Amino acid sequence: MLPRFVSRCLLSMLLMLAASAFAQTVTIKLGTLAPEGSTWHGLLKEMGQRWMEVSGGKVKLKIYPGGVAGSEGDMVRKMRVGQLNAGAFTVVGLHDIESAPQAIACPGLITSQEEWEYVFPRLAPTWEKRFIDKGFVPLMWGDTGWVYLFLRKDIASVKELKGVKIFAWAGDPSAVKASEAAGFQPVVIPATDILPALSTGMIEGFFATPIAAFTARLYDSAKFMPDLSWGHLPGGTVVNKSVWDQIPADLQAKCLAISREIGARVNAEVKRMSDDAMEQMKKNGLQTIRFKDSERKAWFELAERTWPAVRGSGAEASDFDAVKKVRDEFRAQKGRK
Repeated sequence: MLPRFVSRCLLSMLLMLAASAFAQTVTIKLGTLAPEGSTWHGLLKEMGQRWMEVSGGKVKLKIYPGGVAGSEGDMVRKMRVGQLNAGAFTVVGLHDIESAPQAIACPGLITSQEEWEYVFPRLAPTWEKRFIDKGFVPLMWGDTGWVYLFLRKDIASVKELKGVKIFAWAGDPSAVKASEAAGFQPVVIPATDILPALSTGMIEGFFATPIAAFTARLYDSAKFMPDLSWGHLPGGTVVNKSVWDQIPADLQAKCLAISREIGARVNAEVKRMSDDAMEQMKKNGLQTIRFKDSERKAWFELAERTWPAVRGSGAEASDFDAVKKVRDEFRAQKGRK
């Protein structure tokens, strides 16, 4: 009788401990470059508040905005050692975890919003599985917008871009190779040095989204912009799977649904802000360069010259091929080449 009694007591204790563990609060520490008080920061705060409500206070989100947790690379490293549990990243940070999303950001591969909206959701589920296999759960996929080239001088043809000194990200060798393949002269400097480098002529241009160029006032020193995009940048918010798995499955599903809803709103806000940034820059002196048809063709041919530098380097060849296959499928449906 005594052993059976002891066994029952131990079992009861284990069940109580398990119930207590599930009742504990899970606090997720999230880093982001989004400035404090920005729309993006506000939406992340809303996500955290709704997590609190749906979980009865059992899931909390603590946000470190404005880069206080470091660069995107720093945040990924902190997630790996447990100093952070989550991060909201552009493709730059995502690449430090899984390179697949880099494929869709390849210059000239996706050239319209229609293509983006067709291709991305068809590949995202495969990418999500790979993130999960590496210990990270995608909470939402982001959209950081279209990338454009901003120049110090006006140009009339694509040929005039040969040898132009272009800003290149420090620590991104594939981007340097891609710039060289396109005929640019990449200058590797920190992003914080773009403005002084433009003023001294150390660089003559840079690639950026309208939001970035406007917010940092970079366009003040580079007033000319071809009206053709160079590529489209994805982003995403991911959380360590080890921390996420501390949340009961039913609450995981509810929190994930909230995250995806917030993600859709973030993407809509990015598009609105991009359009507004472009309009404001034009009002303040930005001059768009509209090439004639032959030059527009040359622009996309220039972008395609970067593909060998990205395929198999910045992204796996199979991922690049998968993006191109789905894109070509869409173009075939629309009767495009």
